[in-house]
Amino acid sequence: MSKIRLGDLYSLNNHPYELDLSDVKIAALANMTPPIFVVTEILNSSKEFDSETGKEKFKQVKCIFYSHKSHKFESLWLDIKHVKPIKKQGEEDIILDKNDEINTASKTENAKPISIEDVKTTFLNNQVILKSCDYELGKLKTTFVKTDNKSSQKVNSHLDFLPPVLTVIDVKNNEEKVGFNPKSGNLRKITSKILLKCKWYNPLSGGFSEDFIPLETVEMVKHATNLEMIYDLILNKTFFRNVFENHIELESGITLQHSYIQPIELIFNHYKYKLKYFDFFKTKYDEMDLSEINFDDDVVGINDLIIDKIPEYKTNLQEFTTILDFAFKKNKYYRITYKDQQDRITRRVIHVKEYLAKKVVIADCLLRDGEERHFRLKESSMLKIEILESKYFS
Repeated sequence: MSKIRLGDLYSLNNHPYELDLSDVKIAALANMTPPIFVVTEILNSSKEFDSETGKEKFKQVKCIFYSHKSHKFESLWLDIKHVKPIKKQGEEDIILDKNDEINTASKTENAKPISIEDVKTTFLNNQVILKSCDYELGKLKTTFVKTDNKSSQKVNSHLDFLPPVLTVIDVKNNEEKVGFNPKSGNLRKITSKILLKCKWYNPLSGGFSEDFIPLETVEMVKHATNLEMIYDLILNKTFFRNVFENHIELESGITLQHSYIQPIELIFNHYKYKLKYFDFFKTKYDEMDLSEINFDDDVVGINDLIIDKIPEYKTNLQEFTTILDFAFKKNKYYRITYKDQQDRITRRVIHVKEYLAKKVVIADCLLRDGEERHFRLKESSMLKIEILESKYFS
């Protein structure tokens, strides 16, 4: 078994999540799903054996979770054989070194212990959240519904054990005395050296609650610094350049490393902002954490992205341009409104590879992650063409 650290996330073995795998919807009675625990103490004793069975006793860890019933933090000791890891701490997380001092460096660096003054500077009067929060916040329950011989599934958030946002009002050393094992010379248990006194609103009492929380069990809440910019973009209905985390590889070999997205609305999700936006390249709506967006000074309007439209009424000609008269150009980008043979209408950005006049256009489709598609050139199929400014794809 891998090394257990303070701040690791565990749960009972019947929890649907696995290590770093939480994309699971919970069916049946979701209320029977246990909480996700954060490790606060680790028994560090030498091997012990049961006097009746002769079998080695299980190691134990002390864990904390937030009770949605009492709206307080609860802790309990658990046998390590009864739980499984949900998330392990990385090398850069706060851990205990060989001298049982707190440090934040990786194993390959010479770490310096963190003083309580450093912790106060970082955490005091700031907000923190229990490390299990994102997992509890992301839990989904699914319900099977059948009416009039039609079946469907409803998906809702399942927010049991969701911890509150905490305000750090004091920082102190852990004064608990931990003895040494006379046989091994090791500390009997590993505990946090620093405790954070936290305050939060308790909706059950209608007042505020306070408790001391081990430093390793929480992480800082990052405050959004670009809200004013987002508000302006929403108001002006403008787009900005956003760098993809995962690049789009077109079948023609072109790599797109960014898109232009239009902010639609801000959503405050418990402790962080999410941005609902329209992705112009992928022509679809989506949302992401505001902190994950790569803001760029390259801000454009819809008229900058679109050069021309077909069909459109041309005043100088006093007539409408037609789809059939339009000639696509190779290696150029277009946005088309297209109706397929099942009468499904979609809007998509394409990169043209081949063009057969009045017959078909072969193109890489960004709506389909760059896969090649064939589009029939009929007025009943190709409903609209928008010529895009290619420089914005570079």
